[in-house]
Amino acid sequence: MKKDAITTDPGYFSRYINLVPDVDLAEALEASLEAVLALDGAALEEKGSYAYAPGKWTVKDLFQHIIDTERVFTYRALMFARNDKQTIPGMDQDLFADNAETGHRTVKDLLDELISLRKATIALFYSFTPAALMRTGICWKWEMSVLGVGFIIAGHQIHHLNILREKYQL
Repeated sequence: MKKDAITTDPGYFSRYINLVPDVDLAEALEASLEAVLALDGAALEEKGSYAYAPGKWTVKDLFQHIIDTERVFTYRALMFARNDKQTIPGMDQDLFADNAETGHRTVKDLLDELISLRKATIALFYSFTPAALMRTGICWKWEMSVLGVGFIIAGHQIHHLNILREKYQL
């Protein structure tokens, strides 16, 4: 299903959906995997502990954030797909980042984890029927569909890879 099939407005998260072309969700997620595979690991490793300004995340923190956020969003998608109507709380991305302790990890470790996670995410979304993709739930204060969550995941990565290019010159 394409993103124009999304019938709910997930508020704040629309900014990520808007970064993704109007392609099939499977194509968007596969393209996001290809984007990770195409990254220059050596250049990223060289700047792994670099933050472009005081108080900003390092390159390693940024990749850990993408990973953590994807895990949270896949949980949300699964809850909605299974028609669980509990309101799911938001996440405090800064709290997550402050406690991620990425200093002991290499960028390669983080990229390997992201690649494995993205493959699992793709498998999860392939498992959903068209009806499941259209189911909705409430996350924090926004209603979103399973389909919308898939596009949020793809767009969230696009957003952060854009930051990586613009602010980190990578």
